[in-house]
Amino acid sequence: MKINLRYNYILLAIQILVAIAAIPAGILFLIDPTGHKNGISSAILANSPFIDFFIPGLILFLFIGMGSFSGTVITILRKEVSGFIGIVIGIILMVWIVLQVYWIGYSSFLQPLFFFLGLIEAVIGYILLARVIRAR
Repeated sequence: MKINLRYNYILLAIQILVAIAAIPAGILFLIDPTGHKNGISSAILANSPFIDFFIPGLILFLFIGMGSFSGTVITILRKEVSGFIGIVIGIILMVWIVLQVYWIGYSSFLQPLFFFLGLIEAVIGYILLARVIRAR
């Protein structure tokens, strides 16, 4: 049980960090789709399917930010589904980063950092989910 608690704490820390980073950034992109409030020019979207940051901001806010926030609540409540949520949100975060690098290129140390956080979240989610399944 102690090991599961440790994994829950690590999962929780990742989910909180991702939510704290993604929610405000997503909101700023929704408020200002040009990207200026986030210190980014929409010119970097030239090789992407987007003309501005509204859709990326919406995805960032809803799926990554609010998804991580929801995962945080579920993990705090120690619901059995927290592992599954960790897998899903971790995969979404990794896909987000891969597409971001594909479309706009490598531009910040935050890209590999958040990819790594998504990977750890998915792996820990898998471990927790496997333990729930074995316990049944």
